[in-house]
Amino acid sequence: VGFSPIAIDGMSGLAGVGLSGGAAGAGWCIFVYNLSPEADESVLWQLFGPFGAVTNVKVIRDFTTNKCKGFGFVTMTNYDEAAMAIASLNGYRLGERVLQVSFKTSKQHKA
Repeated sequence: VGFSPIAIDGMSGLAGVGLSGGAAGAGWCIFVYNLSPEADESVLWQLFGPFGAVTNVKVIRDFTTNKCKGFGFVTMTNYDEAAMAIASLNGYRLGERVLQVSFKTSKQHKA
């Protein structure tokens, strides 16, 4: 009977991960901790941009003050570039703070 067109579309879609540019869930999510209250998205673009293709950055802000709550997320399309960015930026001093950078894990951090 053969493949249905839907199955074939799904296969070709997988081959192009990261080429569509910002498809939800495409890429590697990096967790950045210990940002200053003044940090914004442009800071993350500048930090991670030199390492490779960044598709998305998000600084988590306090709802009432609009200040950064100390962390954010960066999405990169290429695993090797993301790993290099983490290796280079984990422990990086940004102003008065030392950044903690790691792959975002789905499970909660254990205390």
